[in-house]
This record gives sequence, structure tokens and C-alpha cells, in this order.
Amino acid sequence: MRRSPCMILVCLVILLVASVQHTRAQDKFINVVVTPDTTPINKSLVPPLAEPAAVSDLEPVIFKQAVSSRQGSVPRRGPNLSAKPIVKCKPQVCPPSGPCAPPALAPPCILPTRNCRQIEVSAQAFFARVRGKMSFPAGWYGLSHPEVDFNDGLGFPSWETLWEVSAWCQFRPNWAFYYSIMPIHLEADYTSPRFPGSVFKSKWDYVYQRVGIMYTPIRTCNAALSIYNSWVFNDEKLTTNNGSHCALNSATTWNRTRNMVQSGVDLKKCIRTMCNGGTLSCDSRAGISYLDGATGLDVQAALRYSVPMNCGRWGYVRGGYRYLSINEDRNDVNTETNLQGGFVELGLIF
Repeated sequence: MRRSPCMILVCLVILLVASVQHTRAQDKFINVVVTPDTTPINKSLVPPLAEPAAVSDLEPVIFKQAVSSRQGSVPRRGPNLSAKPIVKCKPQVCPPSGPCAPPALAPPCILPTRNCRQIEVSAQAFFARVRGKMSFPAGWYGLSHPEVDFNDGLGFPSWETLWEVSAWCQFRPNWAFYYSIMPIHLEADYTSPRFPGSVFKSKWDYVYQRVGIMYTPIRTCNAALSIYNSWVFNDEKLTTNNGSHCALNSATTWNRTRNMVQSGVDLKKCIRTMCNGGTLSCDSRAGISYLDGATGLDVQAALRYSVPMNCGRWGYVRGGYRYLSINEDRNDVNTETNLQGGFVELGLIF
């Protein structure tokens, strides 16, 4: 029993010392000072910060100070540098022009051509000046006869619209067959001033037909050069009916069939390709006919405008100037046929 009061006294001393130490420890804590950012911040771009957490009054003072220091150390969100501010601006009424305007990118000039296994067909209206004459060095049926002019002597019109149909078949990348035919039929009733009261009834049938092959040794994206050879079938028949003028009191017919060879060159060159796909190009050709006692010349200088029709198909219009002549020099008769003038052609490549 004597030891119990001592034990109680010792416990009270320890409790008093602990209370004093606890009181001194309240003033010992880490004071963290955060220097605020002095960079100006656009408040409209910074989202609002969350409200600080409420601290209960029941917590000890040391925990309140720690919580306050944690709230002050929360980093602030800076402005989003990648985001661009929304600025309202009025667009320009007219785009810039003159030397300050950006140059337009023109499409490349590509020449429309026939691909392998494609067919091209065309129809040409030839507004030709028709000229021709015939002379008989040895006479006609043993009698002398003056030179006959197609216009003044036979009454054929000086200008006539002639039609030609052509077709090409591209059976290889650089090889093609082609065919063309131009039939001509003219009739006239004419009174010659040399023979008053005499009325001539004249008829002229003329066929200009070609069948040949074309080879293209040079082909680029914007140009093509071709050479061709063809068989030319030229059938000419002239009929006059006037008993008072001719030696025979009946219709007189003169007939001649020519089989010639024609060699020529075909040149195509792209000039400009439009933004809508249409292409303007130069399309010219020249051929020389020979053999069978006759010579001829067929020259066409023209421009072509092609329009794409999808899947490699093209439609085009072609126009220019054409000169076509066939002359024959024989012992019994000399003939000269000359056709020249402008033309318009429509074609399709499919």
C-alpha cells in the first residue's frame, strides 16, 4: 500500500511533462511560401478553380495549417497556347487581282488520240470551189474540139457543198486502217454563148475513194506524227446531151477509172487544254497521189476541238481549209479537176 501513492505521483509527473512538450510542438511546422506567377493571364481562357475543401473545426490546428499549405501549392493552369482566339472578321468582297493575285495552275496540254481497239468516224461538209476542164489533143472522134470548161462550157455551179465520210480502226497502238469516200453528182442545163439556141444537159459523176493503212512512229502526250499509204479509186463519168453541138446526134459519155497510190503525212499537235477537259489542237495532213497516168494532191490544214465523253471516248469538231486536185495527161484527153475551200467536220472516237 505504501508503493501506490508513489506510483500515482510518478504518473502525474510524466503526464505533466508530456503536456508541456505537446504544447511546445504546436509552434513547430514547415512554412511553405509559393511565389505567385506574375504572367498576365486571360481570365476568359482559364477555367474556374474548384472551391477549396472545407476544414472541420474539430481538426487540430496543425492539420488546418497543413491543409492551407496544400491549397496554396496547387499549380494554376496556364493558357492553352495551341488554341486560337476567335476573331470575327469580314471577308473580302472581291478576290485580289492584278500582279498580287496568285497565278492559276493551268492543266497540262494532252492530245486526245485513238487508243488500241478504238474506232473513229467522221462526216465532213466540204464547201468547195469546183473547177475543171477537158482538152482533146487528137480531137474527139476525129474532129477538133475546143477546150471544155466545167463552169463556162458545161454549166456546172462554181460552188457546191460536198460530203465525205471517213472511218479509222486502231488495231495496234501505232497502226490503224482507214477508209474514206466522197461521192459527187452534178447536173446542169446550160446555154452556151458560142452556140446560140443550143441547150446543154450535162451530168458529172465523180467518186473519190481511199483505203489505206496508217503508222504513227512518233507519239507523245501532246503530239503525234503519222505516215500513211492508201489505194485511191477515182471513177469519173461525164455525160453531155446536145445534138446540135456534138458530132453524134445522141448523148455523149466520157468515162475514166483511175487506180492510184497516195502517200502522206498526218500531224497532230496539242495547243491548249481547257479547265473543263476540252482540248484545242492542230490537225493537218497532206497526201500526194500518183501512178496510172495521173497525179493528185490532197492537203488539209485544220484545227480540232475535242470534248471528253468518259471512258476514253471523245467527240470533236474540226474545221479548216482543203485543197484537192487530180490531173491526168494523156494522148487523147487531158483532164484537170480542182476542188478547194473551207470545210467543217464532226467526229466521234469510241
